[in-house]
Amino acid sequence: MTVVAETLRMATLQQLGASAPLVQLAMGECLHEVFRTVCLGPAFLPYHGARAPDGPPWVPLWDRSSRVTGLRAHPDGLEFVEFSVEDPRAFERIALTEQGFWVTRFDALYENDVPEGVLHEAARRVGFRYLDRHLTAREEAEERLNTFSDHRLWLQGLVASIDQQAAGA
Repeated sequence: MTVVAETLRMATLQQLGASAPLVQLAMGECLHEVFRTVCLGPAFLPYHGARAPDGPPWVPLWDRSSRVTGLRAHPDGLEFVEFSVEDPRAFERIALTEQGFWVTRFDALYENDVPEGVLHEAARRVGFRYLDRHLTAREEAEERLNTFSDHRLWLQGLVASIDQQAAGA
């Protein structure tokens, strides 16, 4: 994938329709302390020699360790992607809407035992409307999420469902 020039990141994110909170986080403005560990930019690796997968242009949001999260245009709207710079061919689509994307971030926060009240405050700061649905679904599925692949499949299903609902809203 071609990386959008660093000087064009903010303008491109806005053109793609990213929300103001997502743009702020991508630019390094920490809207809530819990985001510091899961989604705070700016991205470093894509602009300092890291390899990226082939494909359409994309905007790096941030990176953590060797994983880079980004956003690109998709025929139906947006596409949030993630990949490891160690194996950029194995990039993964993580969501097709910003609301679906937030499910993945809030699930990571849940995994890190962030208290529910803090999750609600953080969700308000970024406009995540499906936190209660995520928490309910997570509680209902908890006993079935014994392995990494079980959890991954469950999360992909929830993201797809929320993507579909959010796209229709």
